[in-house]
Amino acid sequence: MTDLYRLLPEEMEKIVMDMGQPRYRADQILYPLYYKFPKNISEIKQLPTTMRDELIAAGYTIGSATETHRVVSDDGDTTKLLLNLTDGTPVETVLIQYEPTKIGGHPRSTICVSTQVGCAMGCIFCATGQMGFERNLKAEEIVAQVIHFANLLGQRGQHVTNLVFMGMGEPLANYDETIRAVRLLTHPRGFGIGQRNITISTIGIISGIDKLAEEDLQ
Repeated sequence: MTDLYRLLPEEMEKIVMDMGQPRYRADQILYPLYYKFPKNISEIKQLPTTMRDELIAAGYTIGSATETHRVVSDDGDTTKLLLNLTDGTPVETVLIQYEPTKIGGHPRSTICVSTQVGCAMGCIFCATGQMGFERNLKAEEIVAQVIHFANLLGQRGQHVTNLVFMGMGEPLANYDETIRAVRLLTHPRGFGIGQRNITISTIGIISGIDKLAEEDLQ
């Protein structure tokens, strides 16, 4: 099974063209994925029924994150969710909202995403570090956390403004999937958030920092 949220636009184009479909069909998949939040391929009504059926038969799917627990701060600015991913794996994701004050600024809705289940770094001040390491998250599982909150914010007429890779796990210890998630979320034909609106936190993995510095990212 391949989650459509794993596919970059160029990869989506290849898939639809291999099916004998025109290139623009890729955008008819990408737009609803990132702005309409379908629960399954059958809900992507922009596509012909025959193409939807072909995607399903070929093993494509749409992953999800199901909310199982919610904690909201007293001031209502911070919301922590426990989400179960498609395979039942639980991860924490946090929404932090900032309202501008009289001295200026702009409203922000920042999502703090997890990149691993548990963590191998063992930092004594970190609850996740005391869990031990279970597994890396895939790029599409990182994206699923953002999509879940984007859907909730959209119902309020709000949108995601910032992302921080600062949840469970060390992002640079899951380098390839973290960077793939960044590319999916910043692609103008994907989620489309600005690269400068993303922060990747690290305890200081030098090899990962050096590698990140060589990426064509801002």
